[in-house]
Amino acid sequence: MTRKISPTQKHFIEDFGNLYASYGFKRLNGLLIGLLLSAGEPLSLGEIAKLLNRSKGLISEIVRRLNSIGFIKKMDGPDSRKDYYTADETIFINVFHFNMGTVRKNIVLAEQFLHDLEDDKSEEAKRWKRNLKVMDAFYQQMNTFYDGFDKTWSEKKRKLKF
Repeated sequence: MTRKISPTQKHFIEDFGNLYASYGFKRLNGLLIGLLLSAGEPLSLGEIAKLLNRSKGLISEIVRRLNSIGFIKKMDGPDSRKDYYTADETIFINVFHFNMGTVRKNIVLAEQFLHDLEDDKSEEAKRWKRNLKVMDAFYQQMNTFYDGFDKTWSEKKRKLKF
């Protein structure tokens, strides 16, 4: 079966790819996720490669990575010899967890270097420490702000009507 991408779907996939690229992900990751979010049913590796006009080997590598972090998932499909993929229903909370991991890494980084610079009294170190304190405070605030987000999201998601 030859699948086609509608103009609206193509636009969504492109915009999703660009959005992911703006977050520092590979654009192709976003294109692939956008394709799976907009597909009416799970797609095989070959279908994904063809629809995104990329090599099957490259798509296979990206699919493994996105599957391992919970952005997409493997499913059964019409041909039992092939693997099929869809966007994981928990993708958005998984992206949130991924991003919050980065927030926490920033906190650790700021605190580590504040500790390392503790005895350095140079002017350069003073400016650096000030920037690190702002960095630490910012990411601590972000971490506090989003504390409990998982629970709130779960409650809101449960109330969604489809």
